[in-house]
Amino acid sequence: MAVEWLAFHLTDRCQLDCQHCLRDPAKKPKDLPFEIVQRALAEGKRVYNAEHVALTGGEPTLHPQFREILDAAVDAEYTWHMVSNGRRFPWVLELFRERPLRRERMTSVTFSVDGADEAMHDSIRGTGTFRETMSAISLCSALSIPFVFNTTIHKRNVAQLEAVGMLASQLGAGRLSFVQMQPTGTAHDQGFYLSWQEWLGVMDRIDRLALALKLPISVAEGFHKTQPFYTCQAFAGQQLHIDVEGNLNLCCQHAGIPSEGKLSDIAGSLRELSLPQAHERLLRIMHDAQVDRLGEIARGEVREGWDKFPCNACLKRYGKPHWTEDGVGGPAAARQRWHGAWAKKNLPLVTG
Repeated sequence: MAVEWLAFHLTDRCQLDCQHCLRDPAKKPKDLPFEIVQRALAEGKRVYNAEHVALTGGEPTLHPQFREILDAAVDAEYTWHMVSNGRRFPWVLELFRERPLRRERMTSVTFSVDGADEAMHDSIRGTGTFRETMSAISLCSALSIPFVFNTTIHKRNVAQLEAVGMLASQLGAGRLSFVQMQPTGTAHDQGFYLSWQEWLGVMDRIDRLALALKLPISVAEGFHKTQPFYTCQAFAGQQLHIDVEGNLNLCCQHAGIPSEGKLSDIAGSLRELSLPQAHERLLRIMHDAQVDRLGEIARGEVREGWDKFPCNACLKRYGKPHWTEDGVGGPAAARQRWHGAWAKKNLPLVTG
C-alpha cells in the first residue's frame, strides 16, 4: 500500500460540546503549529508523493491559521477535504471566493450529522446545531460543492439509522459513512452503549440500507470483522496521522483521549523528527502490534465479541477507553471545562 494522504488533527477548538466527543478538554485547547504542517506537507510530497490531505479537529476552521494551511496544501498540489460541524461554512465560502484554487482542489466536505431530525441531532450536539448543519448543506447543494454525511452510531440514535440514510439521499450527499462510536471515558458512555451482539444487528441494517439506496454507504474502521487478523487503513499505511501536539500517531481514534499503561500509540514528535524518521518508528509500533495479535489468535485468546472489533481491540491494547461486556473499560476522562453538555448540574465528574 502507498502512503496516499496525510491527516492533520489541526485543533482541539470547537464551538460545540458533543457528548460523544473523543477529545478530552481537561486541558486548554491546542492548535497544531503551522510550521509542522508546512514541513509535513513538503516531506509528504517529496518522500511519498502523497496526493491528499484530511483536515480534522475539533472544528478545523477554528485554527487561527486555517487559511494559510489551506494555501500551503493547495500550493503543494494536494487535494483536500475536511470534517466540519458546518457552523463556519459561510466563512469557508469566502475563502473560496478569495482564491478559487482552494475550492478547485477540495474533494468534499464531510458534515457530522448525528440524527435524522432536529430533536435527535441537537440532543447530542447542542441546540440549533441541526439547523446550522442543514444550512451549510443547502449552500453546498446550491453551489454544487460535494458533501458527505458522517454519522456516529450509538444507542441513542440507532433507531434513526435508516432515516439518516433517507435524509442523506434526499439532500444529495455524495456518500454516507457510518461510524461506530468509541467510548470517551466519561459518564456519558453508559447512555450510548450497545452490546457487541447489538452491533451485529446494526451492521445487518446498514447492509440492507446500502442495497435499498443508490447512495453509496460505507462504514468506518472498527466494525466487527469475521476474520480475527485484520489490517485497517492506518496499519496498511495508506495514511499518516499527525495529532494536535505535532506527534505522528496511529490514527485519529487515539488522539487526545485518556491513556494509561506502558504501550504508546505515538511514534514521535515532528517537532524533533522528520516525517520519515517518525514513520520508521511507527512501522515498528505497528509491526509489534500485528505480531502480538497473531500470537493471541494462535493461542486461542481472541474470542467472539469485542475482541473482533478491530478499533476496540486496538484501543484496549494501548490503554484507552474501550467497550467491554459490562460497559466501558480503561481510564476515565477528567472533564474540567464545565459548560454545555458538561455542566455540573447535568453530569458528575468521572474519577475512576
